[in-house]
Amino acid sequence: MINAEIVNGIIERALSPISQIMRDRSVTEIMVTADGRVWVERQGVIDKTELVLPEADRRIALTAVAKASGVNGTGIDLIAGGKDAVVSAAVGGLRFAGALIGVDSRGTTITIRKHLEPQERPTKDVLIEWGMLRRDQADLLTRLIIEDKKNCVFAGPTSGGKTTLANAILMDLPGNERIGLIEDAREIALRVENKECMLASPQTGLTAKVLIQHAMRSRFDRLILSETRGDDTFDLLRALSSGHGGSVTTLHAASAAGALSTLEMLFQMSLPPGVQMSPAAAQRYITNCIHLIVYCERRYCMDSGVAKSVRRVAEIALVQGVKEGEYALEYLCQ
Repeated sequence: MINAEIVNGIIERALSPISQIMRDRSVTEIMVTADGRVWVERQGVIDKTELVLPEADRRIALTAVAKASGVNGTGIDLIAGGKDAVVSAAVGGLRFAGALIGVDSRGTTITIRKHLEPQERPTKDVLIEWGMLRRDQADLLTRLIIEDKKNCVFAGPTSGGKTTLANAILMDLPGNERIGLIEDAREIALRVENKECMLASPQTGLTAKVLIQHAMRSRFDRLILSETRGDDTFDLLRALSSGHGGSVTTLHAASAAGALSTLEMLFQMSLPPGVQMSPAAAQRYITNCIHLIVYCERRYCMDSGVAKSVRRVAEIALVQGVKEGEYALEYLCQ
C-alpha cells in the first residue's frame, strides 16, 4: 500500500508553481495545456493566467495521482503510448484528468476540478440565486424525486452542472432512508446518516459495475450513481427495476430525448456476453426503469464584453413510454 501522505506531498510539490490558484477559492477548474500554459475558470469565465507549469512537474504530478488512485492508494503506473498513459482520479478533494506526453505530442496535459467542502456545496436556494433554476423548478424536482420517488437521470454536457443540481436536490432526502452512493470522485455530499459512500476505481478493477452488484445486496432504499458510462448501465437499470425508487444518476447528453437514446446505447453495450435484446425490448425496459429526465444546459453568454459560461435547467421531462419506436416525453419545462 502506498503512503497517502507521501504521495500527496509529491503532488503538492509538483504543483507548487500554481499553488496560488490551487488555494484560490474562486477558481473551480484549472486546465494545463500541453505547452504548460495554465487556464482557470472563475464564475463561468475562462481566463489565461501568466503561470506556466513545467513538463517535468506535470509528469511528476500526474504519475503521483495515478499511484494515489484506487482502494487504499493501490493505484497504477502510468506508461506512455498505451491505455495507461491517461488517468482520471480523485485525490484530496480534487478531481484530476490528464495524459502523458505522446497523447498530445507537445506535452503532458492536466485538468483539475476543485470540489467545495461538503458544507459549502450550493443548495437549491443558491442555485436559484445563480439563475441555474427557478423556484418552481426546484419545488417540482423535490416533489418528483424526493417525495414521489421517481428514478431520475440528470443529463447535460461536461461541466454542465448535472452533479451540482443533483446534490442540491438530494439534500432533501429524508433521514429515515438508507442510501447507497457510488462515485469515482467525492462530489455528492449526502446529509443522511444511514448511507454507504462507495468510491470506484476503474483503473484498478473496482468499477461502478462491481459496486452496483454489491449495492443490490445491501438493503438500500435508493441508489445514487454519480455517472453511468457504459459497462455499469445494465446493472444500474437492473437495480432500478428492483425496487430502488427515487434513485439518481447523471449522463452526458445534448437533450432530454438524447439522454434516453444515449442510455439505450450504453445499455446495449453493457449486456452480458451472449445476451441480446431487440431495440423495442430495450426501450420498454428503459422506460420502466427511468421516469424523469432533467437536462442541464451550458452555453456562453456575453457579460460586459466577456464570454461567460452559464448553466441552467433547460428541460424537465417525464418519461411516458415508447410510441412508434420513439421515446415519448411529457415536457414539464422546456
